[in-house]
Amino acid sequence: MAILIDLKRTDFEYDIWTLVREFCPGTEVYTNSTEKLAENDSIKNMLSVVFDEVSSKICVDLYGLLAGDDSKCVDMEDCQAKMKKLVSHHGEADFLDRKSTKNAAKRLVYKVMKEMTGRELPWGTLTGIRPTKIPMALLEKKKPLSDDAVHKYMRDTYYVSDEKISLSTDIAKREIKILKDIDYKDGYSLYIGIPFCPSTCLYCSFTSYNIDAYKNKVDMYIDSVIKEIEYVSKRFEDKKLNTVYFGGGTPTTLSAEQLDRLITKVKASFDFTYVQEFTVEAGRPDSITRDKLKTLKKNGVTRISINPQTMKQETLDIIGRKHSVEQIKEAFAMAREEGFDNINMDFIVGLPNEGIDDVRYTMEETLKLNPDSITVHSLAIKRAARLNMFKDEYKELSIENNQEIMKLTAEYAAKMGMTPYYLYRQKNIAGNMENVGYARDGKAGIYNILIMEEKQTIVALGAGSVTKFVYPDGEQIERVDSVKNVDQYIERIDEMIERKADFFDKVFSKAQGKRLRSDSYIVRQALKKDVPDAIEHGIYVSNLAGLIGRELGLPEKMIYELSVAGVLHDIGKLRLSNYMYGRDEESFVVEQLRYVRMHSKLSADILKKKDYSDFVIESILYHHENYDGSGYPDNLAGESIPLGARILRVCDVFIALTSDRPYRKAFDKDSAVTLMIDEVKNFDMKVFLAFLKVVHEIDLDKDIKKVSVGSDK
Repeated sequence: MAILIDLKRTDFEYDIWTLVREFCPGTEVYTNSTEKLAENDSIKNMLSVVFDEVSSKICVDLYGLLAGDDSKCVDMEDCQAKMKKLVSHHGEADFLDRKSTKNAAKRLVYKVMKEMTGRELPWGTLTGIRPTKIPMALLEKKKPLSDDAVHKYMRDTYYVSDEKISLSTDIAKREIKILKDIDYKDGYSLYIGIPFCPSTCLYCSFTSYNIDAYKNKVDMYIDSVIKEIEYVSKRFEDKKLNTVYFGGGTPTTLSAEQLDRLITKVKASFDFTYVQEFTVEAGRPDSITRDKLKTLKKNGVTRISINPQTMKQETLDIIGRKHSVEQIKEAFAMAREEGFDNINMDFIVGLPNEGIDDVRYTMEETLKLNPDSITVHSLAIKRAARLNMFKDEYKELSIENNQEIMKLTAEYAAKMGMTPYYLYRQKNIAGNMENVGYARDGKAGIYNILIMEEKQTIVALGAGSVTKFVYPDGEQIERVDSVKNVDQYIERIDEMIERKADFFDKVFSKAQGKRLRSDSYIVRQALKKDVPDAIEHGIYVSNLAGLIGRELGLPEKMIYELSVAGVLHDIGKLRLSNYMYGRDEESFVVEQLRYVRMHSKLSADILKKKDYSDFVIESILYHHENYDGSGYPDNLAGESIPLGARILRVCDVFIALTSDRPYRKAFDKDSAVTLMIDEVKNFDMKVFLAFLKVVHEIDLDKDIKKVSVGSDK
């Protein structure tokens, strides 16, 4: 059975699609933009979400096939003709406020799906990964809300259950207490990624490399990380380092000598005066030796994590963790013998073929070891995990998680003297549950709270790492990442450092309100000839977008509108040039540069007055959104970004890379594609694959850049 969502407002598509999926696990859920994928599925229900701009009402209706009709719907119109209304809920919203409109729509969808399925979701309409940020923000107001007011807000706004409201509020209070001495403004944390593992677990989607295959490159990798350390330590010498975290992968796949070399460099390069926690994920028990533990202890590591995931040997074998339960116990005992008094253990509930009795057994064995903290993860099967990529191979495995199992783990944590101190959720999480960290007093993982609550800048080093710069007001975050591939990271380490340098130039100058002369020059040079360049760039983007649209099999009307959007997507820059022309070069400060990021909204505003279609306007408005949620103007992610915008995003980047700029010459086609592959997280993979096929088959100059403004071509 499949469900089809008829949703005209595509900026809420991902949120509503996710919510419906959580009500109906295992059911295929399609939206307008993926409608063609449903042709061979039996559509039994259709959810219609209508935003009435005139009356400011939202109407959510559920339709079902007429009794006895087992025929298939092949498109939206066919579904509408065959179905009758089963459930209906209407409500009002202030359409000028995007957030409140989205929440109102999700509440109505929730009501409809609850009536359809007879289920309630423990986290209500919340589909994000950081639910504790809501009570924390309410508790940190200048006039903090009372517990009752926080409870009422979360219940009324998001339909969260009483149990989850209490859990998230208690954790938020505990986090505020733990972080009271952390300097958000002048402090930062350091993450160093070691992307090597003994083997890849069945559920894992992290970037990791088999240590046996890469053992001859580990020292070169460390050399590259050390170069990053040298740069960052100088760049942040006036800041306070609060926590250090070695993650992965499995950091203890490094030899004792390699660990010593790397940690010694960190300790020599950074001022540890304000460091409150130094964590190393020892991770896999089969990577832990006494020499490595001695090395960590000698170098001042204060917290380690030994991660069994389960104490059931059959499950360890299924998921590909090539160690025994006995090795877990031996590694833990060794760590205690070497003086570690803050040991965390990670567990996963919902692992294949494990039920509540298996989880109880794991908790009993953990109680005997008596760690200082535990983290209980609910299994989340991501796209890149083998468990998802090879479904047929593992289809006989059962996945079980529920509130009873989570309650059991909380009870055992309490038996060990622990209370919950941080919480987060993931996409595709088993049982619609959460991940919770429990710790004894003074043993909480401070870095874990900082990265989840996004309170402080985290500078990340190593392949696949992502630095997050948190502005002093705490309301804006910007990111810069490194390439994931280890070989590329080693080969391009100078470029990775330069990438960080450019990023820090921008964010520090913006945060401190200082002038950024280099960026000023680049923007001004581009704007001096923006009229012909904007038109030419738009034509090239339009040509490429049309070809990709055909490759995706889009209707001709949509391809036409996509081409129109391509031509006009940067028209807002013309208004920006009017704003900036005539200003003295020296007075062009960073505060004014923010207007450059407004051009997509300005473009959309211009076209709204000219009666262009919603498809054209939304494609233009969101063409700088990234698939991973890191773009602008609204940080949309995944398929919540309109399809036209996802196509323009790819085209815009490619045409920009293959065009001359005031600050660099154009890249050739192959180099541009290589650069885009490194940043593929920004793009919709379906669109990107279609793009690759198109650019492989075309002559760039003849098929795309066949018009030049001001020439006779």
